[in-house]
Parts: sequence; structure tokens; C-alpha cells
Amino acid sequence: MVLPKIVTGIIQGIVAFLYPAYKSFKAIKTEEKDDDTELLVYWTVAGLFSFFEFWADIIVSWFPFYYELKIAFFIFLQNPWFNGAQFLWKTFIRPFLDSKEAQIDKGINKAKEQGTKYGKKALNGANKIKNRTKKIN
Repeated sequence: MVLPKIVTGIIQGIVAFLYPAYKSFKAIKTEEKDDDTELLVYWTVAGLFSFFEFWADIIVSWFPFYYELKIAFFIFLQNPWFNGAQFLWKTFIRPFLDSKEAQIDKGINKAKEQGTKYGKKALNGANKIKNRTKKIN
């Protein structure tokens, strides 16, 4: 039976975000670093999935049981029996990021520089308009 999208949306929000957020809250309060690392891996995998799923959703959302499978995927990521987030991290994500780290860092730095450049231009333009407005009043 396919559940209504509102139901799967609520369940997914709890399973994928609310429960891990609470686990993160608990982990931050401990002195242990293992639980922090485990949750950082989860959030990295979940974040990457959510980013790519955003672009693919228009196509894959039409598949039967898509939303139920998405809930199952987030359970797979967190469940200690499967350790899905750790598996995906160690097998695919970390090796890929390690191999592309320099390129990614270069792209991020370039984006920061461009953002700063255009942000300063926008701020200067806004200040000019502000100064003109003061002269009128």
C-alpha cells in the first residue's frame, strides 16, 4: 500500500532529520568524539543525498513506493545493524572527496572571492543610493 505523501513526509522528517538532530544534541553534550564523528558522517551522507535528490525528485518521485523507499534509505543510514552511512562514506564518498579535494577547495575559494567582490560592489551601490537619498531629504 502506498502511503499518502503527507504521511511519508512526516515520517521522513522524523526519521531523517528530527531524530538525528536530537542524537546530535545528545552527542554534543558528551566528551566522546566517536558519536560526533558518526553523526558528522550521517549528516554528510544525508546532505549529499538530499542535494542530489532535489534535482532527481521530479523524475524519481513518480516511481511506486519512492517515498517509502526514501524512509527505508534513511533508516539504513542510521541503523547500527547496517551502518549504511559509514558504509557509503568509506566505500564511495570519502574516496571521491579525497580525490577531488584540491579541485573542490579551489572552486570554493574562487566562489568566496567572487562573492566578496560582488558583495562589495552591491554594498557600494547601496551606499551610493543611501547617500543620494539623504541629499534629497
